[in-house]
Amino acid sequence: MMYKKFIGVLRISGSLVIISGSGWFVYQICKTRYILSHTVNTDVIYHRKKSEYIYINDPQFHMMYGKKQMYGEEQKQQSSRLPAIFGFWKSLKRSYVRRLLSLAQAEDRSDRLKAVELLSKLKNLKEWDYRHAAQMCDARTAVGLARTEGADLRFFLKPPYCHLNPSKEELTDRLCNLLISLNSLKRHPCINFFLAKAFPELQHRHIVFDADLATMQLPQIPIKKDDVLPLSIENLLHYSTIDDNAKDIVKLGGLPLIVDLCRYFEDNIDINIMLVNLLCNISVQDDMLQDFFTTGCIGLLARWSKHSNIRLAVPAARALANIDVDDIPNVKFSHRLHLLHPTVRRIDVPKLDVVFIHGLLGGVFITWRQRDRDHNNLSILEGVTGFDDGKYMDSDVSDEQTKQYLQDMAEFKQDEWDNLGSDFEMVLSDCPEESNSKGKGPYSYSGCHRCVRQALEDCITYSVCWPRDWLPEDCHHLRVIGVNYETNLSLWAPMCPVEKVRRNLDFRSTELMQKLKQAGLGSRPIVWVAHSMGGLIVKSMLIKAMQDEDEQVQGLCRNTKAVVFYSVPHRGSPLVSLTQATQLLWWPSVEVQELKENSPALLTLHSQFLDLVEKKNIEIISFAETKPTLLSSLHLQFHFVPKESADPGIGEFFEIPQDHLCICKPNSRQSFLYQKLIHLIQKYIPTNE
Repeated sequence: MMYKKFIGVLRISGSLVIISGSGWFVYQICKTRYILSHTVNTDVIYHRKKSEYIYINDPQFHMMYGKKQMYGEEQKQQSSRLPAIFGFWKSLKRSYVRRLLSLAQAEDRSDRLKAVELLSKLKNLKEWDYRHAAQMCDARTAVGLARTEGADLRFFLKPPYCHLNPSKEELTDRLCNLLISLNSLKRHPCINFFLAKAFPELQHRHIVFDADLATMQLPQIPIKKDDVLPLSIENLLHYSTIDDNAKDIVKLGGLPLIVDLCRYFEDNIDINIMLVNLLCNISVQDDMLQDFFTTGCIGLLARWSKHSNIRLAVPAARALANIDVDDIPNVKFSHRLHLLHPTVRRIDVPKLDVVFIHGLLGGVFITWRQRDRDHNNLSILEGVTGFDDGKYMDSDVSDEQTKQYLQDMAEFKQDEWDNLGSDFEMVLSDCPEESNSKGKGPYSYSGCHRCVRQALEDCITYSVCWPRDWLPEDCHHLRVIGVNYETNLSLWAPMCPVEKVRRNLDFRSTELMQKLKQAGLGSRPIVWVAHSMGGLIVKSMLIKAMQDEDEQVQGLCRNTKAVVFYSVPHRGSPLVSLTQATQLLWWPSVEVQELKENSPALLTLHSQFLDLVEKKNIEIISFAETKPTLLSSLHLQFHFVPKESADPGIGEFFEIPQDHLCICKPNSRQSFLYQKLIHLIQKYIPTNE
């Protein structure tokens, strides 16, 4: 009897489990059906649309098709044995993807943006589903996915004929022919010189070069055979930076060649950096989207934009932004500008532009990096290494007590950190030795302040570009732009004859002003951040913008809220006043000669700038160096910008115990150099009305 009762209980329990499980399953199906009915057109689910494919007329693909067809028949037999519910679920997912792809190509821009965002969130699709979606994408949808955070790289088609692997000799020959064709369209002395040196056999093809090549100020070193292809790429990049030459590269079929070069040098980071900058210069030209799409460049740029090397990721993101017609139309970032943030599409619209301009011998990824622990061993004439791998070498901490405090606090949770930290007052590093009467803090924070804990994180991870890594985290609704330009200390350095006449301050400021206008600068509040000679360029641009007749150019001056100067030589630098023997050794460049102390041109520029600041009520913050900088080639310590020259005579002025190189490199977010800038930026971010 007990056995029978036990069997009865099991039957009843089993029935209840089956009934409740069936009810739960039906409920989930109904709930899923309800959600999808409010997201996609349910008619698509029951109406099988004809699939879209790219048909390739290639014998190799036809040979492979027979094997794939046999494999497909076996798959059909296996799939017929699966329960119908799984086939329904797969069909539902594919229909959802097709619906989103159709919506991404709709006429309404907001619908397109929303569809691309939903597509980027699709995960765990089959490989076939991704490839099918890639084949159905149009150019506008593809670049939108490339600029949306989290999008799977399988959404992008591979370049045409990616199964072919051209040899180095074939690539060299194709690139040589391209350079010859470009040089015949617009003769350029550098290209002319390089072709004559690298391909002497061209003389037998009756290709004539200029007779005065030997008189040019270009290096006469023989070119090795292994260096011909990399140098050819470098010359093509140089050609693309001048005027609108980049569009000629596309007209002559250069994009497929660039894609083949990217595949050949896939593991060579230095050449990839040149190639991505070449694509950037081409992307500035109008109507390049379709060409980038058909040649497979969008997939390459999408992969590069996620690279750990900032010199590859930032230009790739910039090129994608230039061809993204759905994000911010009529905005282009030329080869002088780096879009540091945002590098992807964002829902929130930037409310403030922060523009960083470096100084002599600087660069976006050199000047604005986090300070190295051994920074005293660096010099103005030495190359900088060891900061491209994204790992921090070590960090400065103000003293041993602070270092020990941070190590202890790292073990606490957030609430424990706040309770304990509130009993301490942390003095910021890089605090000024002196300041004028207008100088204000912050000079210290409570131990539970956010920047104190961030300083510990900054000791672990190294920032190769703190405006990109730190500013967006501490200040929202920003657009951060870095300006890049080439400089030389000496005229002995090899220099393009075309570029030589463009190295003066007047030409640089005019050129950058037009490029910043092209990037849409002037339509919202602006904060300028400049180091050394970059401050002179900012002053020259603002004065010219105020006098310009173009309303948009005037916006550069009208919307300027503040300027931050890091050791800017307002009244010149003693660099030009070295001994006569040193001047003969260096043969100072145009940039150096313009920095002569008490130069009439610099004094006039500064007087006009002071009038502009008073008239437009622009806030000024200035930092001056108090430590000398090591000149390694001369084995001496040198003050590049004395505090008398770094003091503009207006606004807040601080004397910082750092040299010329490190005055713009905070050791962490607990640095006074950084926190003062953060306070200024937060002050001018418009609040929601």
